Amino acid sequence: MPDVVPAVPEKRSEGPARMEYTELSAYELPAGTVTSWTPRADAGRWQQDSRDLSPGHEAHLRDSEPGSWIGSVLRVPAPYEPEALRRAIHAWLSRHEVLRTTVTPAGDGGWRRVTAPAEAVAVRDLVVGDLTADQVRTLLPRLLADVSPTAWPHCVLASVTPHEPGTGFVLAFGADHSVMDAYSQLLWFEEIVSLYDAARRGVPDAELEALEVGSHVDFSAEDRKLAMTLAADGEPVRRWLDFLGPGAAFPRYDGVTRPPADAAEAARPQASRSEWLATVAQTDELSARSRARGASAQSGVLAAFAHAARRVHGLDRLRFVLPMHTRYAPQHAAAVGWYVGLCPVDLDLGGTEPLLRTHQGADPVVDGDALTESVGRVHAAVAAGKPLVRYSFARIAELGGIADGPHFAVSYVDTRFVPGAERWSDWSARTLRSPAHGTDELYLWFLRTHEGLNVSARYPDTPEAHAAMDGLVAELRTHLRAFGSAEPREAVA
Repeated sequence: MPDVVPAVPEKRSEGPARMEYTELSAYELPAGTVTSWTPRADAGRWQQDSRDLSPGHEAHLRDSEPGSWIGSVLRVPAPYEPEALRRAIHAWLSRHEVLRTTVTPAGDGGWRRVTAPAEAVAVRDLVVGDLTADQVRTLLPRLLADVSPTAWPHCVLASVTPHEPGTGFVLAFGADHSVMDAYSQLLWFEEIVSLYDAARRGVPDAELEALEVGSHVDFSAEDRKLAMTLAADGEPVRRWLDFLGPGAAFPRYDGVTRPPADAAEAARPQASRSEWLATVAQTDELSARSRARGASAQSGVLAAFAHAARRVHGLDRLRFVLPMHTRYAPQHAAAVGWYVGLCPVDLDLGGTEPLLRTHQGADPVVDGDALTESVGRVHAAVAAGKPLVRYSFARIAELGGIADGPHFAVSYVDTRFVPGAERWSDWSARTLRSPAHGTDELYLWFLRTHEGLNVSARYPDTPEAHAAMDGLVAELRTHLRAFGSAEPREAVA
């Protein structure tokens, strides 16, 4: 089992269970019987697979850290039936080829792919024990962290059956990033609950396993073909080098992060927090005002964040990486896999007016002219970098001699139209990330959900960073709350 970075207790919003992207330490786990669910396949059943690995996969094999994983957790609202759960998990593995593929060392020092057919995979359950809630909180992260990019299975599951009858049961998985992205984490909730319900009804395995969906293994091979068309003097490489500047170093958010002073600081666990920033009405109003100016809610949220950063830290210019999906083909829309590219964003608010204005002590309201200017600049900054998303950054880094990685990343995901999203709160559904470490990274994930707008963050666990994040969150709330003001939209158009 890989070493696990100790978790720092997460600072998070209080209230009913809502969709958030957090560490498992922030999830309420019950006392109960813990069972691990692990895919297995006989060594003789693996088949040589000629499809190439993507450059990003190869870079992940080289650079990934032990104990790093992503996953999801929910409360299944049905009685616990082990055989039905086994069949549901097997059907999920059968549907998504990426969960049945792995790598073996090649003679040239690289890697080659091998894949197991669905009928060769079994799901082994192991009852770990009847544990207290504290014991479950200690054990479950270790079970889910038992994945790596070089040893199959790359995804493991665990269930917790509570002592109290009639409460359903907790089900969670942990996966290596090579087979999973954030959208895959979100898709899992509806898919696994539906499969479990069908298995309990006695639906045959062949019907459970049937799903017309693309394979990420095919996508990886195509991604490599595209990456190999890049040239060191080509426009994608040149544009990334222009964004990074001298030394090809990724930008940092200087108000929160700094390079580690020594190895001990580099190994320090990061802090994690989750905060609800805006109500549904406020988020809808932000979206409507942004659309009226030819932009999206994403541009509105990023504009609000940029103005909050300027107010708190005096930053007129923000340079960050925006992860964006690469699910361009319809057959990959519901597939499990790692479909993510990077968009460089250089946002300059210099010369713009503050987004909010006040009159004689009244609550701040949105300045329409400032909003038009700001969302326009955000939209243009994202549009400028978006053509680069489809090209593998790992290949660009190789061609451009870029040894550094992102230190400041901002993500925006509208989850409302993901299948099953309207039931996530009932299921206490939560997407998960493993603890990270260091003092030089700030990652922000904005989630638009059926409950409003949430931000999840990981950042250095230092007094200075905590104070900076407190200020940013408070200022963000002020900006977003203003979108729910009584002032008519037309008055600020």
